[in-house]
This record gives sequence, structure tokens and C-alpha cells, in this order.
Amino acid sequence: MSHTTTGSTAASRPPAAVGAPLSVPLPLLMLSGALALGIGSGLGGKPLLRALDAGFGASLAEYALILIPAFIMASSLSRSRAQAASGRAATLLAPLAGAGMACPDTAYAALSATAGPRKLSTLFGAYAGFKLLVPAGPAIVATGLGGFDIRLTVAALPVFLVAWGAGLLFARRFEAADGPAAAGRPGGRVLAPLATIAGLLALGYALQRDGDLPPLPGFLVSPKGALLLAACVSLLPLSREERAQALDSGMRRTAPLLLTIGAASALGAMLAETMPVARYADALVSTGLVLPALFVFTATFKVLKGSSMATFAGTSGVVAALLPSLAVSPEAAALAMCAGAFVAITPNDSLYWLVRQDALAGRDEAAAMRVLTVGSTLQGTAALLTVCAMQAAGLL
Repeated sequence: MSHTTTGSTAASRPPAAVGAPLSVPLPLLMLSGALALGIGSGLGGKPLLRALDAGFGASLAEYALILIPAFIMASSLSRSRAQAASGRAATLLAPLAGAGMACPDTAYAALSATAGPRKLSTLFGAYAGFKLLVPAGPAIVATGLGGFDIRLTVAALPVFLVAWGAGLLFARRFEAADGPAAAGRPGGRVLAPLATIAGLLALGYALQRDGDLPPLPGFLVSPKGALLLAACVSLLPLSREERAQALDSGMRRTAPLLLTIGAASALGAMLAETMPVARYADALVSTGLVLPALFVFTATFKVLKGSSMATFAGTSGVVAALLPSLAVSPEAAALAMCAGAFVAITPNDSLYWLVRQDALAGRDEAAAMRVLTVGSTLQGTAALLTVCAMQAAGLL
């Protein structure tokens, strides 16, 4: 999936095989790469450290304002799974849950038990929502590219609808024989924080035409303010102990991602400092394939790492160094990267095993991999084509 799942204690884990290859954490790899680039280009001492500091600190505060409340809300909503939905309602709620929980794994786990035969539709809906709806994919990637603007929320909607539709059409090929799903309604505990985000963002979009707002109202109708208030709303129905657990979960899930984001930003800044990135960017622009190139770059990272969150964190800091020379809008770049992050749900992604053991339990390994890999790749390709069409039409 999109984040690292916690397992059993260290004492219960099997010992590592003798001679097994060492797995180097991604932040350490990126920091090592940044150091190697700086030293190899002749930087040393204070200039090297200044370059690393400038890159490492870029946008971390903005990321914290997005990730901490998103993960707090994810933990809160995951405790409401018994009331979440049933039957077709799970399919309709899945994208909102995927975005609001900032995790397709958690959203799928919360909804699958009541999704009936619509489990794959629920999966691809949660996956599309996580990749293309605020406060998840677009907000996270855009922040890494230099700042999240509310216009991206609107621009992402048609891309999301196309990707979601592609996933639903693909899923129906495997669900048609299972009969109709039961009807049901999503619980208010799930809908209330998600409706808070949607309502405040819509209000902010409408009020933008009237000029600047006072500081507090202006913050509350901004994406970060709306997300923070929604996280508070999600905590209200919980007991005191559950609130403490949700707050702790938000901090624990955010901390390693901020380290990854900082390392990626440092690497991107060092690339801009030591390499002729403008020349490379100009060469890419001359091909007319900027958006497909961003798609392929992000997709390659996703396939190698498995984790969607690591993909968002690791790619946006690098692309940020190139973006000023790419002749595409930040919104188009962010959406092309979100499209690339669809590719693909593979065995190094925890979401693969969650769905493999549930919706696809009766299929052999090759068939399960085909369903998950082809379905997610179709969603990403449909999203990219939509982004390219919107750019060609002057909408991005």
C-alpha cells in the first residue's frame, strides 16, 4: 500500500537469513545520494551543509499540516468501520474513505466486510480516491512541488471521475456473476469529517472571488484549515482513550514520512545545485512528452517501492527541482504524478496482500496479480490521458 504496516514484535519475527542482502532505508539512500552529488561536484564543509539544510527543510511544515491531521482522521475513521456502509453504499463511499483516511488499505479494510460482491469496486474506488482526491494524493504531491492551491482540488475532480469509472468498469468483469449487492447507507461518523472538508473547501472557493478574508476564516476555508477542522470533527465521537490513540497514531505515521520527504527534498535541491537540470528540462520540453515522462518516473518509483506514500514523498522533492523549467503548470505536473502512482498494485505493496486474501482468495497467484496490476494500471493510464486532454484544452 501506501504506508508501512506494523507487524508483530521483533521477538516474534523470523531471523534474517545469513547472507541476505542488506535493505537500506530509502531516506538514507537519498541522503547518501545528495552527499555524493555535493562532494563529487566540489562542495565541501559549510557550503555542502548549507545546501543540504536548504533542501531538507523545504515544505516540511506544510507537509506536517497535511499529514498529521490526515493520519489522525484516518485512525479515527478506522474505528467506525462497523457503521461504515453495506452493499452498493460501500462502493460509493470508498473514494471518500480512501482520501479521508489517506490510505486505501484502511479504507478497503473498513468497507470490505459490508461490500458484498462489490469488493473489487470498493478497492478501485478507495484507490482512486486516495490518489486523486484532497486531502490525499494531489495535496501531498503539490505541497512537495512548491505549494497546494485550491484550484487543484477542482482540477483533480474530472481526472478522478475518469480513473474511478475505469476501475469500476474493470471490476465489474469479475463481479457480474456474483449477483447484486445489498443496499445500505454510510454512517454519519464516517461522513461528517469528509463533509466538513468538502463544505469548507467549497465555501473557500466561493469566497475567493470576494478578496482577502480575515486570518482565521481564511485559514479555516483553506485546504489545510479544512483538513485540521475535519480531523477535530472525527475525534468528537471517540472515547478519551481512543482520541489519545488516534493522536498518537497520527504522529507515529507522520514522523518517518517527514524524514523521507526531507531526504527527497535535499536530493532534489542538490540535483539543482550540482547538475544542469535546466538543460535536461529543456530537452524534455522539446519532446513534448513532459507529462508522460512524469507519469513514467512516478510509476517506476511506485513499482520499485510498493508504497504510495513513499512514492509521493520520494518523487515530488526531486521533480520540484525540475518544475520551473518544464513549461507545465504545477497542477498538471501534480496530477500526472498522481496518475503514475496508480501503477501498480504488486506483491511489494501491502494492499496487494490485503485484497489477495479477501476479494481474490479463490484465485491463483497469477490471476490475482493480473487483476490487481492490470486494473490499477488502467486507472492510472486513464487518469494520464485525461490530464493530457485537459492540458491540451487549456484547462491546466
